[in-house]
Amino acid sequence: MFSKRDKKIFRKYVPLLLIVVLGMVLRLNDLLEKSLWYDEVFSVGVSNPNNSLSEVFHQTVEDVHPPFYQILLWLVFHVFGYEEWVARVFSVVLGVALIPSIYCLGRKLFNERVGMIAALLSSVDFVLIALSRDARSYSLLVFFGVVSFLFFFRVVERKNVREVCLYTAFASLLVNTHYFGFFLVMAQFIFLLYFSVRTGLDRRLFIASCAAALGVALSLIPVLSYMLENFKKTDTWIRKPEDDFLVEWFTLLFGNQTIALICGMFMVFALMKLLVVEDRKDSLKLLLVWWFLGFTVAWLRSSLFTPILSFRNMVVFVPVILIFVAYGFSLVRDDFVRWMLLVFVCVMSISFYLMSPDYSKLRIEHDLRSPVKKIIGEAKNVPVYAGAIYAGYFNILGSSIRPLPYEVLIAELTQKATPPCFYVIDIDQVHDESERLTKMLVEHVKYQNNSIALYGVKEGHGCEPVINGP
Repeated sequence: MFSKRDKKIFRKYVPLLLIVVLGMVLRLNDLLEKSLWYDEVFSVGVSNPNNSLSEVFHQTVEDVHPPFYQILLWLVFHVFGYEEWVARVFSVVLGVALIPSIYCLGRKLFNERVGMIAALLSSVDFVLIALSRDARSYSLLVFFGVVSFLFFFRVVERKNVREVCLYTAFASLLVNTHYFGFFLVMAQFIFLLYFSVRTGLDRRLFIASCAAALGVALSLIPVLSYMLENFKKTDTWIRKPEDDFLVEWFTLLFGNQTIALICGMFMVFALMKLLVVEDRKDSLKLLLVWWFLGFTVAWLRSSLFTPILSFRNMVVFVPVILIFVAYGFSLVRDDFVRWMLLVFVCVMSISFYLMSPDYSKLRIEHDLRSPVKKIIGEAKNVPVYAGAIYAGYFNILGSSIRPLPYEVLIAELTQKATPPCFYVIDIDQVHDESERLTKMLVEHVKYQNNSIALYGVKEGHGCEPVINGP
């Protein structure tokens, strides 16, 4: 019924398809259960389709980030509508697309088996799943990172105009998505120069490398002045990395200590083997430069100057770890033993992910949505006082309510000119006024790291509670 060619294709691609489906199911599981958090509200707000392209660009680069992700999200909103689910599903699509991309990279660096195992590990990896569910640039960053390496190899092998243009395009998009993308492009250019002179000057590859470097540099012209200003900034929410940063990150990557220990063991096996295998020296060198160059620069800057190293930013190095671990598993000669080990790792990883894991190292767990939705449904023209982040959420949910800033409330309290009834979201932001507000409290409802309160003058007379508990 099936030819040998059909059977070969079946054995090659059906397992990969099943792995991709597994990764998609895990990423879509309860995707909208949690509220957008602060950074997501910023991303979705900046890419509001009512903003002009110029506004999206300037709001992004004047904050800290390169603009491409926000521009792409803006285009996605124009096509599919301005909704929370659109932003998160877009990230899921990128996260799922990463799985076959890592398969291709593992196959290119080593072989088919390594590619398949790397794809399987990426489909169940906790950090990749978590960041694939956030309306942020990290899924796009790691996807472009892997794809840029695939086109990097095509430049080295073919050295023609088409491949140079494709590589330049993806490398340019990478550095315009996130500043950590620079580390990957730096590693690629180091190897382009290395391959150009390793056995005598390869003129075609050297010229191709220079052309690609010029193209990437030209892509940065619109953001160059903002980049230089951002590099001077010293204020940041990121903390200086602790001595156990790497250990903590590696454990987080695989979800729990047991899986991290097993994968760490196979990673050590892989490194030991690669150090003595001559025909894989280039693969080892490339992966190590990808890892060590970026991490060392980020670590030194974070330790000596302004911290930039966070668990989320470390996502650019995840493919390196997964490919090393995959190579380690591929060294197990017995197919049954190898796949039993992989099944155990996957089952443990999936169970950890499904049992309400702690996301606090990757996002701030605040329920911003619930108080906003309560007010939309029940405010009845009652004034609202809240921070800018909540104003953004009202806009995202399509409400015409425009909260007043806390400063206005404080001024009105001082002048004894508050409205008869009013809401305050996140009352901790006005804790200095707690004594006066407590006397007017009508109803107080708490959510996850958040709250909403209804107040009324004259001890709440004529201002009945309209808030129901969550």
